Amino acid sequence: MTRLLLRFFAVYFVLVVATPTNCQAASIVVNEYKNSSGSSLGGAKMITDEYIEFVLTEDMTVAQLAALTFGDSNDATATLQGVFQFDSATLTSALTPSGLSAFKAGTIIVVKGNALGSQNLSYDPFGNPTSDDAWSLELVAGLGAKDHAETTINGDINIAINGDVVWIASGLPSNNTDTSKFISAIGHDNNPGSIANAVISQFGSGSILSSTVGAPKAIYNTADDIVSLTASNTGSMGTMNGGANSTWINGIRSTSLVPEPSRALLLLAGAQALVFRRRRSSQS
Repeated sequence: MTRLLLRFFAVYFVLVVATPTNCQAASIVVNEYKNSSGSSLGGAKMITDEYIEFVLTEDMTVAQLAALTFGDSNDATATLQGVFQFDSATLTSALTPSGLSAFKAGTIIVVKGNALGSQNLSYDPFGNPTSDDAWSLELVAGLGAKDHAETTINGDINIAINGDVVWIASGLPSNNTDTSKFISAIGHDNNPGSIANAVISQFGSGSILSSTVGAPKAIYNTADDIVSLTASNTGSMGTMNGGANSTWINGIRSTSLVPEPSRALLLLAGAQALVFRRRRSSQS
């Protein structure tokens, strides 16, 4: 039994730890957003009772996430309105206690107004892999996610009824109509403007719900990376959206739970120590 265990960890080490991997660009998608009938910004340039939800489809480090920008468009979906970025120090404070070097694929990150509760930084997917809470972060606007210092795009995140596009990009857009750095975007508009049409061109027609919406309304993805949107009066902030969306995210999580190299080395060392102790016991 001990020989079999040792062989298993040796094979794991060769195939997973010691074998180089082909690195691809980290990826994150917009999975949901919710508007409100409120107008208060709470001093943070985001409506206090609105939120945006992202899902990581690949592992991402603090530095990778902090380099991104995200925001929304105006209600005509013709220009970019607000632009935020993740706060590096907050991300670090959430990741460090988990013992991981990156946020795992399948992680949900919520950015919310300050009327929707305090930040949730209790991130520990390996410690509690079946808990949505352990897989999610909730960042409050003005704290864990902040208005970008650049003033090229200097509006507020204020999700409109008539139309809006919520987006995330690999860097700062060069002007208020630049979508070239978009990684993901979803929105709603029954008469799409230039930003919404660019999203349709880049990500498919399913990325824009062809409708105006009331308030409060959640617009969320019911599918996977091939987006299918619907609207409802209630959202699922910080959790999977059910059905195909949950199946997709759970699938991502199951493959991302392979231990990192440091954890694998500890497991291998533990297996070797177990074999050594048993050999000594058999010889005594």
